[in-house]
Amino acid sequence: MKKRDWIMRQGNDRFQGFAVDLIEEVAQMLDFNYEIYLVHDGNFGSRQANGEWNGMIGELLAGNATMSVAPLSINSDREEVVDFTKPFMTRYINVLMRLPRRETSYFEFLNPLSLIVWICTLASFVVVSIVLYVLEWIGTTSSSATPAQPRVPRITMREAFWFIFGSLLQGNTDSSPSTVPGRILTSAWWFFALILISSYTANLAAFLTVKKINTPIKSVTDLAQQTKIKYGTVKSSGVMSFFKNTNIEHFAKMWAQMSELEPDSMVDNTSTGFKKAKEEDYAFFWDTTVNKYQTIIDCDFMEIGPPFDPKGFGIGVPPGATYREELSMAILKLSDKGKLHELETRYWGGRSSACPDLSKPSSEETSALQIENVAGVFFILVGGIVIAAVVCLGEYVGHALIRASKLDTRRSKLVKEPAESDSFL
Repeated sequence: MKKRDWIMRQGNDRFQGFAVDLIEEVAQMLDFNYEIYLVHDGNFGSRQANGEWNGMIGELLAGNATMSVAPLSINSDREEVVDFTKPFMTRYINVLMRLPRRETSYFEFLNPLSLIVWICTLASFVVVSIVLYVLEWIGTTSSSATPAQPRVPRITMREAFWFIFGSLLQGNTDSSPSTVPGRILTSAWWFFALILISSYTANLAAFLTVKKINTPIKSVTDLAQQTKIKYGTVKSSGVMSFFKNTNIEHFAKMWAQMSELEPDSMVDNTSTGFKKAKEEDYAFFWDTTVNKYQTIIDCDFMEIGPPFDPKGFGIGVPPGATYREELSMAILKLSDKGKLHELETRYWGGRSSACPDLSKPSSEETSALQIENVAGVFFILVGGIVIAAVVCLGEYVGHALIRASKLDTRRSKLVKEPAESDSFL
């Protein structure tokens, strides 16, 4: 990579990266000087229609370069024309895409409960308020029917609605049920409100704290099953060579899509691929090492696997070069000393803390509460209504029997008194 102030620098000091550090370590070990330059066409190297090679492979064959130090994968075609050292790193292929934009809403607080639960809750509020008013009206009317007993204040319809609403939001109200059926119904409603509010609060906390990342595709193979997201790779690269020569069905289907149906999905270099992936609905097939580094320095990117096609990165030299073995031994020694691992950690140490943690569950795993999740609470509420209604009916019948018994007693007294008066006369 070029340094930010590379214009003000000269020679090898203009560049930085794993490959630069690697060749510096090898040069110090073998005691030689080198000069880094970029290939004029920006390609890694592939065979053209006329049989010539472009990119870094072409530079080696033309004698312009002594060696190539880059994420240049070793494959059979390249091995036929140039020589490679022992691999200094193993790479795979995966997909680089931009992170989906997080969907935000002013009514985020409605998400913890599904629509059917909200409707059932509203209906329960209305029904319980009406039932409470009816129970209180019947209970207070029957208990105040006799002149000897003082009249008990009744809850009006408005007060019943306000009491049920205040209980749901854990607020205080001036009125409260005075009858046994009303208090039984209120107890059932309180339990219903306790469970519902607790479930809502817990699910709301999950919705507000979990980063919602709904990826349009879950794996590499999903790309072959859709047409909305375009995908491609760099022209004249090892990744392109894999897709071109593979016999795996879904990868061959992808190659037909990239090369024939949508040839503009193939890009000239990695920079163009990264830009296209960031600004468009585009999936960029590239080496896992480069893709992972891109996700580290740019939080807008994510990787999608599983990785496939393992190959080694090696230093390329012209065919028959006598110093290839010395380069291979230097790479092996660096590996034995842990220097290669140290260089990898320097550039692939981990994703920035400012970036979202993609290992957290997505919103699909934190789903809205469905009616089956809280149906038991509604059953308890219905049970409370039924019990309250039965008790109310029992009280009404009991008071009716008592009034009837007292009325019969008074009538019998009235009938008996005139009879005694006649006998006296």
